[in-house]
Amino acid sequence: MSTKEYNIEVSESINETIHLKKKENKKKVQPPNVLILFLDDLDPNFGCYGNDLVKTPNIDKLASEGMLFTRSYAAAAVCSPSHTTLFTGCYASTIGAAHHRSTYIDKLPKGYFILTELMKDAGYFTVNFKSDGDRMYNKIYGATAKTDLNFDRGKPENNQESGKEVFEHLKIINPKNIATYFKGGVWDKKSKNQPFFAYANIETGKKHGFIPGRKWAKENGVSIDSTQVKIPPHYADTKEVRSVLTASMDAVSHVDFEVGKFLKALKNEGLDKNTLVILASDHGATLSRHKQQLWTTGIKIPMIIRWPGKVIKSSVNSELASIIDIAPTCLTAAKTNVPTTMEGLNLLGSDLQKRKYLFATKDGMDGTFDASRSVISKEYQFIYHYFPEIPFNGNGYARRTLSFKSMVQLQKENKLTALQEIYYASEKRIAIELYDLERDVDQIKNLADDTNYQKIVESYKNVLSDWQKKTGDEILNARKILGVKKVPLDTKVDEIINRKTSK
Repeated sequence: MSTKEYNIEVSESINETIHLKKKENKKKVQPPNVLILFLDDLDPNFGCYGNDLVKTPNIDKLASEGMLFTRSYAAAAVCSPSHTTLFTGCYASTIGAAHHRSTYIDKLPKGYFILTELMKDAGYFTVNFKSDGDRMYNKIYGATAKTDLNFDRGKPENNQESGKEVFEHLKIINPKNIATYFKGGVWDKKSKNQPFFAYANIETGKKHGFIPGRKWAKENGVSIDSTQVKIPPHYADTKEVRSVLTASMDAVSHVDFEVGKFLKALKNEGLDKNTLVILASDHGATLSRHKQQLWTTGIKIPMIIRWPGKVIKSSVNSELASIIDIAPTCLTAAKTNVPTTMEGLNLLGSDLQKRKYLFATKDGMDGTFDASRSVISKEYQFIYHYFPEIPFNGNGYARRTLSFKSMVQLQKENKLTALQEIYYASEKRIAIELYDLERDVDQIKNLADDTNYQKIVESYKNVLSDWQKKTGDEILNARKILGVKKVPLDTKVDEIINRKTSK
């Protein structure tokens, strides 16, 4: 279900939404603690973003106590490259680590840094959270300890989907007892006045959380009536689709409950007043046309910042914001240097107003080759598919987890609309997409072939090309490397890289 879109005007100056103290206390100011609540696979599908079916009182309250971003985007359409952008402040393609569940780079290029090390160097006590319990329990309740970086993976330590632990300390929590969240265990190693940089990766809203989320919502009296769910135009209104969408939103309500535990625990320990809280998700929901895709359903994300005394309550920011901005925001708050190689901006700074474009990447998915790029402005989204012969659901995970079986069957029977059929077709068929983000929220009409928009298409082509040259973003010439006119379905990224290397 698409969330209600708001046409909210942001203040002319960022200084009108961020409270800047005019007089600093003469005694040394205690640096703020930082807590990142990173939610896997979630659209901006909360009450504060206009969804009146879900029950998200904790996240809505967080927004009322801080700043809500209405044009925030992921820089990649799937987990590992997106997490990589969070922890480096760079686009995954810039550092050569854009593929998901495939080739990883041994280490970051010279001059690039990981956020955890920079915060540690700034004097912070760095902590990752992990729930006590079996693997599935960890995925649904509390936090998973997932960092999932595409570089320096090492041996997996605290999460099977991640490489080595990048936080100095791991805090084991009991989701049934929030008193375990911010005291005891490794917290006893923290110096009295030492600020902390903490991270909780919450997977409650992913596909594996849909059925438990539906059960949880029913048990807590907040379940959604499936007949009330509005079916987006790119989905067929089948029993399966309606059921899955309902469960996905009940899972969102469950996510809110888990988020609320961290916020309450923070307050119970008297830490909330001097803690910068950043809540965001890594990409869109575990649904077709969302996760793994560059449409706004795949990369538009929630982002909320609360910082008592620094950010005005209930403020709204409609500037372009990205996951790559989180790292420089944390470093700026910590009053330490932001590396010049970081491509992100301080989310609470004036530079955000000057930004004209954001970029997002899609490359190998679960080891299966693909390559697309997107340019996003306030007015338009431009998408370039380098290999339109590869279908949108061109990998096993997409066909197995993201596709609706009922729509697959309807596609075989030629009963889907042209819009609904796009995701299930045997090829993307189109190389270029252009959408008016102000007039076409659901991205129904592709303007790329409209003669009235050719100048805009060419303009965005140039913007993308300039960005690729500047950042060193290279697309593998798969057809030439493989010696084919069309890249075959399910071609592996490693196969292309190995052939390129051997030539």
